[in-house]
Amino acid sequence: MKKEASLATRMGATIVFAGFAGLILAACATTPPITGPSDKPSAPAATLSKEEPQAPIVTRGPKKRVAVIRFQDKSAYGRGRLGGAVQDILTTELAKSGLFILISRGDDMDLVLDEQDLAKTDIAKKGTGPKSGEILGLNAIVTGAVSQFGVKQKSANYMLGSSKTQTAEATVDIRVVDATNGQLIFADSGTGIYEASSTRVLGIGGSQGYDETLEGKALRASIAKFIDNLIRRMEAIPWSGKVAAVDADEITINAGRKTGLVIGDRLRVFGAGREVIDPDTKLSLGRKPGKEKGEIVVSDFFGEDAAVCRRVTGEGFAVNDIVKLAR
Repeated sequence: MKKEASLATRMGATIVFAGFAGLILAACATTPPITGPSDKPSAPAATLSKEEPQAPIVTRGPKKRVAVIRFQDKSAYGRGRLGGAVQDILTTELAKSGLFILISRGDDMDLVLDEQDLAKTDIAKKGTGPKSGEILGLNAIVTGAVSQFGVKQKSANYMLGSSKTQTAEATVDIRVVDATNGQLIFADSGTGIYEASSTRVLGIGGSQGYDETLEGKALRASIAKFIDNLIRRMEAIPWSGKVAAVDADEITINAGRKTGLVIGDRLRVFGAGREVIDPDTKLSLGRKPGKEKGEIVVSDFFGEDAAVCRRVTGEGFAVNDIVKLAR
């Protein structure tokens, strides 16, 4: 009887210990990060009606030349740091799509485009809109601001340990500007959250310090709200290139194989046109299309992204003339 009682006692102790150990292991497990949409809906696109169907992302003609310039950081939390992070994330996402040629010239580009006030206003100032974009050979400029960012922390202490949840929330506003005339053609915003939780029991478990990855992950969550819509809208921007050199019937343009042109593509050639200013608002109404001069056809490629074309019809072609697909 004594042996049986001793055995029962040992078995009971083993069960209690196993249960306690399981409780510790369960408590020590770190809750996986949760990334998901905020309860707050993204603002609708400026030019997209709710009834408009969401078409699949498809390539429409040659790739557009796009620059993502420095975003403003209007949040009190970021102290100017978060704008560069959004610029990097958006550049990466657009490059991954394979649908655009991303032009990056570092701080020099930011300074040039800041002179247009593209990073500070919705529409470029009178007389300055087309010039910088045309010089840089861009079709579109992406800019905007981190309008809100905050981190909240919630902690709790238990008999055997503690837990902590850190939540970051970010709102990013985005604008796409036509680089040839400075006009705002698309606007949207997205709010995203990122939450990370950790638990410690008897000194064992996840870290209780500040998670420095919260900022980037919250910004990515907000950008995810509008990235597909952004790509669709930018793909819908009409493509155009420029005449870079003219030598008799041989015309060189600033777009080639990298842009997506193929030998045999026919291009219409237009004069550069002129900018029209609203007499009341003094803002640019855009660049009035120049006179059509004729057609050229792509015959060869050279360099990183240039093409040699031959004249099919027309005359009077000149450097800075605009070329568009004829098909």
